[in-house]
Amino acid sequence: MSNVSGLTTIKYVKQGDTLSCALRSTFPLKQFITNGTNAVTPSFATYQPCIYPVIRSSLTATRLSPLVSSVVWMYNGSVISFDANGLSTAMGAIAAGTFKSEVKTIDGFSVPTLTILKNIASASNIDSDTILFQATVNTGFSTTVSASIEIGVEQTDGEAFIAYITVNNGGVIDDNVSTLTLRAHLMIGGSEQSSNVTYAWYKMVVTNGADGWVALNKTTQSITIAASDINSSELYKCVVSFSGKSADAVMEVADETDVLIIYPNPTDGAGNTVPEELNPTGQTSIVYAPEVRKRENQAVQSGFTFYYLLTNSSGDEINSQDGGSTFTVTLANAQAAQGDLTLIITASK
Repeated sequence: MSNVSGLTTIKYVKQGDTLSCALRSTFPLKQFITNGTNAVTPSFATYQPCIYPVIRSSLTATRLSPLVSSVVWMYNGSVISFDANGLSTAMGAIAAGTFKSEVKTIDGFSVPTLTILKNIASASNIDSDTILFQATVNTGFSTTVSASIEIGVEQTDGEAFIAYITVNNGGVIDDNVSTLTLRAHLMIGGSEQSSNVTYAWYKMVVTNGADGWVALNKTTQSITIAASDINSSELYKCVVSFSGKSADAVMEVADETDVLIIYPNPTDGAGNTVPEELNPTGQTSIVYAPEVRKRENQAVQSGFTFYYLLTNSSGDEINSQDGGSTFTVTLANAQAAQGDLTLIITASK
């Protein structure tokens, strides 16, 4: 039996393209502000989250680099300006020097980055904020890609409780890296908790009649996965528990050495390729007509049955379908998810 799977992201009211673009952070973008004292945890001045893009070609499932000169970073819809040292200028309540723009090598890949050097949450900012990245990619012709990521801000009467996952090589198995190590972390009150923490790992499975998180029966803080565990792209989740409380974190991983890939093929229903973008005043549906292709020459492979699972950013199911040559994603799906969607497609024969 042959199996292959893939992930694609549908943008909601944001610019999109046939190339996939996502933002990742080296540290969770969530801050809590304590009622009464206005104490902010965790401190971004201490941990300095670094945000960077992961851009992939839908045709080759490989990473691409944007033109550095084309990079634009935005905060809550406003373009961030930088001085000669790459430090941001003041933006209303956001102090000068809150962000730093530079190019870094992360997991062996050179990418434009935006590092947060100061706290975002404050007594005057208790709402979640959005960072947007936009750049041009040259794949023989110039294409604009963009992606956004939320900086969560939440008021609390107790200690902040945050779970997150780190992974080597940007979560990608390639010709240089044969295994990935996923490590779960728990932060309480701005400090990492390492004692008396329990872990439960899950993998998202999309098959005939069974969609959702499947327990891996692994309870260690770290797990190692190989290329044989990944069909193109997969989602893993860890539920972290401590003293009666729990939180979960989700991580996408990919295998760029797979012989077969899934090309999601977003269309308008009439065979014309469309951006993976949903907008109340524009495109309100996308009809996916996926294909299994050989990575080396893009030759389409026949005889596969497709299975579909549409989720929100936390991996919760929005819609699913077993079989069928097409799957439609609608504006109503994005509204139900209250944001971006992830479409997981698997194929077997």
